Amino acid sequence: MNKNYKHIEDFYKMDSDFKGHFKSTPFDFYLDFIGYTTDRNLKEQEKWEKEKIGGARNYSDRYKIRNSITTHKWKFKVFEADQVFGHRERVAFGLALMIFEDVGYEDVYKFIDNLLTSEVLRK
Repeated sequence: MNKNYKHIEDFYKMDSDFKGHFKSTPFDFYLDFIGYTTDRNLKEQEKWEKEKIGGARNYSDRYKIRNSITTHKWKFKVFEADQVFGHRERVAFGLALMIFEDVGYEDVYKFIDNLLTSEVLRK
C-alpha cells in the first residue's frame, strides 16, 4: 500500500477538531478539491436514474450536482478557508495531495470510500 494513503487518513482524523464548531472541515475542502464529492454524487444520480427512470438522463440534476454549492461538502467560499486552515492543516492538505503522484483518482476514491465507511461502522 502506498505510504501516502496514511496522509489522507491522518488528514481525515483532524476533522474531529472542527466538527461541531464549523460548518465545514479541511477534509471537506479536500474531498471537493480532488473531485470526490462531485464524482460520488454523480454515481448516486446514475444509480437513481437506472432504478427510477429506466436509465434516462436527468440533465438538470446533473448540472446541479456539478455546479451547486449545496451538493458540495465545503460550505464556505474558497477565500474563507483561513477560518479552518492553519499551518498544520495546510501541511496535511499538501501531504494528502501527494498521493496523486503515484495513484489514480479512482483508487484514491475507493480508499476514501472505505475510510468513510469504516468510520460510520465504528460509530
